[in-house]
Amino acid sequence: MRYVLDTHALVWYLAQDPRLGREARKVLDDENNLLIVPVIVLAEAKYIASRKRVPLPFSEILRWVATAPRCSILSLDVFTLAHFPDNLDIHDGLIVAAALYSREFFGDDITLLTKDLAITQSGLLPTLW
Repeated sequence: MRYVLDTHALVWYLAQDPRLGREARKVLDDENNLLIVPVIVLAEAKYIASRKRVPLPFSEILRWVATAPRCSILSLDVFTLAHFPDNLDIHDGLIVAAALYSREFFGDDITLLTKDLAITQSGLLPTLW
């Protein structure tokens, strides 16, 4: 199964933060699951790490994503932007667009690991936390 990660899912998993949802943790602990990390998530992780809002440096976050065989980084491109929903802010919209594009590209069901209410309430795709 393929999962797209939002920023909290990524950084809270790596920081072993108890705020990470139980179901999201199960998904992330399972080495058989394929993880897609949109580049906007990495940009947000860099931003919050630089402001010390997470207990680990961005270099550690990036190293994990770049070296984990089950992780893919999804760049921001015109194909992703074509899936940008009109009803979300720019950051949430880019994460959802990445998930929608991934679903189309891979022809698989995609679940977004997020606790973001705007995303979960949008109903645009399955979410899990």
